[in-house]
Amino acid sequence: MSPRAKPRLAARKRDTRATGKTPRESRAILADLMMPNQANGLCNPSIFGGVVMSMVDKCAALSAMKHAGGQATTLSVERILFKEPIKVGELVEIRSHVVHVGRTSMSVVADVYAEDLRTGKRRHTNECWLTFVHLGDDGRPAPVPPLILETDADRHQNEIAGRRREQQLASRS
Repeated sequence: MSPRAKPRLAARKRDTRATGKTPRESRAILADLMMPNQANGLCNPSIFGGVVMSMVDKCAALSAMKHAGGQATTLSVERILFKEPIKVGELVEIRSHVVHVGRTSMSVVADVYAEDLRTGKRRHTNECWLTFVHLGDDGRPAPVPPLILETDADRHQNEIAGRRREQQLASRS
């Protein structure tokens, strides 16, 4: 390959990046130590589901805004599966990324982990699916960049999100 061909290939790759973004580029992480004031007040020291939901919404919004390159607002929370309770004193970490895009909307998956800081034991406690809409400067829905799928995991989550979106649209009509 001639030295001249390399810059053209690199330029072509940059052009592709300018028109789309990968799920990896939208990754966001949010973490917080769960305190007694976040407990549900029942006989056990578990955290209110609403506390976790708020953290999930923030983290997922960050992913949506990173992908869109601007403001995004929550359209819906399709699913939050509470697999295990989270206890006072545990570190909660949320990891999210965009898995599917429409014209102005983005599907985001957020996974929640709880870690017992004394033992280092880490558990996957929640899986959440949310939809966001990109808002332009005028506050109206605006187009989002396409999603560039790099890995088999990206393609699998994109396929699942696409089916979920079709089911949602069908249930609205």
